[in-house]
Amino acid sequence: MDSENEQQIKKTKHQNEKDDPINGFAQLPYEIAIDILSRLPITSLIQLSFSCRSLNTFSRDPHLVSTHLSRSSMNGSECLILHSDYPIHNQLHFLQLSDKKVRKIDTPFALSMHEFSIIGSSGGLLCLINTLFPESINLYNPFTRDHFEIPKNFEFKDKVAVYGFGFHPITKDYKVIRIAYHHLMATNSRGSRANNNRQLSEVQVYSRRSNAWQNKGVVPYRLERWSSPGVLLSGRLHWVSRRVKFNGRLERTIVSYDLADDLFDVICNPVSSSVSFWRWTSCHLAALDGCLCVVVPVPPGHVAFSIWIMKEYGVNESWVKEYTIGVHNPVSMISHESERHHIWRHMFGKKKVRVLCILKSGELLLEYREGDLPGFTRSVYKRDHALITPESHVFSLLPDWHDYLKNHTTEQIIGSTDKQPLLETPGEEVHYNQHGLLLLEGQGIYRLGDSWYPVQAGDAIWMAPFVPQW
Repeated sequence: MDSENEQQIKKTKHQNEKDDPINGFAQLPYEIAIDILSRLPITSLIQLSFSCRSLNTFSRDPHLVSTHLSRSSMNGSECLILHSDYPIHNQLHFLQLSDKKVRKIDTPFALSMHEFSIIGSSGGLLCLINTLFPESINLYNPFTRDHFEIPKNFEFKDKVAVYGFGFHPITKDYKVIRIAYHHLMATNSRGSRANNNRQLSEVQVYSRRSNAWQNKGVVPYRLERWSSPGVLLSGRLHWVSRRVKFNGRLERTIVSYDLADDLFDVICNPVSSSVSFWRWTSCHLAALDGCLCVVVPVPPGHVAFSIWIMKEYGVNESWVKEYTIGVHNPVSMISHESERHHIWRHMFGKKKVRVLCILKSGELLLEYREGDLPGFTRSVYKRDHALITPESHVFSLLPDWHDYLKNHTTEQIIGSTDKQPLLETPGEEVHYNQHGLLLLEGQGIYRLGDSWYPVQAGDAIWMAPFVPQW
């Protein structure tokens, strides 16, 4: 029986033969057409998809997508989707590693979702989440420019959540996974509420096939926020748990979720139990050459990191330490040799360097977040306001200083707000006293004066008297 896509393609081909009888491609059998198109570079495939109706229909065929992805991985024509969190207006770019050219990708959803993050990429689709309103999630094909907003779900609103996205080749279904922290409180014998130390999470799954969310209940794991989004491999998503009792001792584990049967499983971590837990706070997961891997800093000093690879998926005894990478920084990013050791430790300890993939040449591709290096800052200092971001914070022991500014007397200024003129500030918040704030969590856009700034957890803001803010 023909699939729905094949039937649509055959119907379109029949119409094209009437409209354009000299279009020889439209007369080819489905299997041959798919085979030809799957061998084209992605840039050529994009151009052809806009040339005629039948090719445009082919570009949306899941079998073409999977075949093209398979051929691309085999012939070394890897590509990357790059996300630029340019303030207020995020952007996407496409990098074909074979020609090292970066091309901008249209974002037709930009008017409704200015700020977004990528939850995952699978089966030719990107899963994007609105960073200001996380209930809004879009599935987007960056090459056909088709996008679809999945139904909003407000059940986990105001809860901390980790995410995952993936396509399973057997079920042929795309799923979005959302796992929210749920800390269970129990009642003790005296009737008061007590913490029973059980780390629980609630799970919800969106299926593209049913176009609906499903509540999958509670699981006995609490996942680390920094391990979100989950790493997709072998039809399963993977995250790192917080410390739980596993095999009789407290340790972090790798939690997997099977996209086909909706079941969770636990994979033991490759690091010896004698290693202290804090090392895992700076690790991350990745998929290298079809294998699950864990990237872990090497003590002391975090001046190197090791890459452990699970050679046989699901077999805990198959973990092998495959690579150890020492101090390195791109010359164009660090100017002074004396800074390199310190900067590497700072970068890896705060996950500013990340392992992306392994190329067919055997080289590892690493991501460096330039914006978090010294000399690059979001901090802004103006006459009536200041945004002081974490990399610009100066930590001191000021409260413990003695004889600070000895013999200095603070000038007293006495006045009345009643004598100050009223300012016309429609829709704005204005204070007559200077003040500040520290953003504890989340992110957004903040107006100070006539400027708009992206802000996030850890940012400090100073506002002079009468500065408009919003």
